[in-house]
Amino acid sequence: MIRIGLIGTGNVAIALAREMYNHEIITIVQIIGKDQNKLPKDLIHIPFSNQFNSLPTCDVVLIAVSDNEIQNVSNQLSLTDTVVAHTSGASSIDLLSNHQHRGVFYPLQTFSKQQHLNWSEIPILWEGNNKLVNEKLKTLSQLLSPLATQIDEKQRFSIHLAAVVVNNFTNHLYAEAHHFCKSEHINFDLLVPLIEETTRKIKQLDPRESQTGPAARGDTQTIQRHMAIPMTKELSDIYSLFTSQLLEKSNENI
Repeated sequence: MIRIGLIGTGNVAIALAREMYNHEIITIVQIIGKDQNKLPKDLIHIPFSNQFNSLPTCDVVLIAVSDNEIQNVSNQLSLTDTVVAHTSGASSIDLLSNHQHRGVFYPLQTFSKQQHLNWSEIPILWEGNNKLVNEKLKTLSQLLSPLATQIDEKQRFSIHLAAVVVNNFTNHLYAEAHHFCKSEHINFDLLVPLIEETTRKIKQLDPRESQTGPAARGDTQTIQRHMAIPMTKELSDIYSLFTSQLLEKSNENI
C-alpha cells in the first residue's frame, strides 16, 4: 500500500483525490487545505486538516497548490524521509530544496471539479532528485496511468508551454467564437462536430498536413468577406493574426 498525503483543494487535488480514494493499492491518509468546504461531497470521508504538522506518516506527499504557493507550503513541512513532490508543469523541483527526497508529479491534463476523468488516458510526467524518488514516483504514476513518463525539467517546461497553446489558447478561441455566435443568434453547438473532427484528425495526421480553410488555400476573397463582418476587436485581432500566419505558410508551399 502506498500512503499519500495530499495538500490542496483545487482542481488538480480534487481530481487526484477522486482517483486515489477507492484505489486498491493507493490510500490517502489525509488532505490538508484551508477549507474543507471546498471538497466535493464524494470526498468528505477522507481525513482532513488545515494544520501541516498533523500530517500522518506517509510514503509520498503531493503538493497540489497554485505555483506561487508551492515553496511556502514546502517550507511548512518538516518531513525528512518522505518523498515530497509538487504537481506543477511550470515550476522547478528546486522549490522543494528543503527536502532530501523531492520530485515532480505532473498530470498533463486540464482539470475541473465537475469532471470525472479517465486517468488511464492522462500522461503523468515525473521527475526525482535521486533514485529513491524516481522509483516511488514511477510506481505511483504507473498505478494511475499507463502513460507515465520520466521527463527532465527543461522538457517539462517545454511541454507545459505547448499544453497552454493547445488547451488554454484553444479554449480562448472557443470562448470568442461562442460569444460571436451568441451575438449573431447562432447556436454554437453547430460547431461541436467540427471541433471533434479536428481533434480526431490530429491523432492520424501532422497538424500542418491537416490544415484547411481559406488562408491555407490562399482564398483572399473569402478572407475579405470575413473581415467585412462586424466582430469584436479581440476576434478581429485573432482572425488577422492567424490568417496572416497561415497565408505565409501557404506561400511557402507554393
